[in-house]
Amino acid sequence: MMLLCVAGAVCAAQKPAAEAKVPTAPASTEQEKLFRDKQFDVRFRVPPGWDLTKKDGELSTFHIDARSAPAGTMLRGVAMMHFNPYPRSTLAGAMFYYSVEPHANDAECAQQASAKLHSGRQEERTTQDIAGMSFAHGHDEYGDICVESRDEIYTAYRKGACYRFDLTLNTFCSVSSGVREISRKEMLDVEQRLADILSTVELGWEKSGPHPVPVPELQGPEPPRAPMKPGQ
Repeated sequence: MMLLCVAGAVCAAQKPAAEAKVPTAPASTEQEKLFRDKQFDVRFRVPPGWDLTKKDGELSTFHIDARSAPAGTMLRGVAMMHFNPYPRSTLAGAMFYYSVEPHANDAECAQQASAKLHSGRQEERTTQDIAGMSFAHGHDEYGDICVESRDEIYTAYRKGACYRFDLTLNTFCSVSSGVREISRKEMLDVEQRLADILSTVELGWEKSGPHPVPVPELQGPEPPRAPMKPGQ
């Protein structure tokens, strides 16, 4: 989980948003980026305003955000939004992860998309067609006092490998931060930006090509957890 910061600036979670120096939109000079994984034959496009890397730890920490990914899962690419369209909200970051578990089986791969909500309730998996291939779809979220991370998980098995995409939206608790909670409308907008990247995915072994992927239905808000008292 990473906060929306830029070099020499203060994270929105550390200082009231009015004083944050994070840009609210991409620079006019920025261009779309093309990601290509030649080994696994996967491609997608990243819009202006997003950083792109193939190395974990440069933009984010994959196994913190993608909690259900097995230890052997290899991060192949991650895109991170480096501007904040809602600087007065609790929005902390948005990441698009692409990863592959090279030694997997079909059942284990699908199980990765079955995660628990912040309340502990198990969510049922659905399926989603991505670039002509059926992916299992699940939702995961976590946080101590409030929901700090929401992860839409998509997994599919092919020839001994589990292909995985994580659409992660991170927030921070508004208590004592001086900012307001991100609204559902704003959250939906960020989720749409992530889904737009997923909609550009191309799988080299499928002929249908990329096509629009809908934004998953947002989970209903859950009451914040009260801080634990000493001895509890």
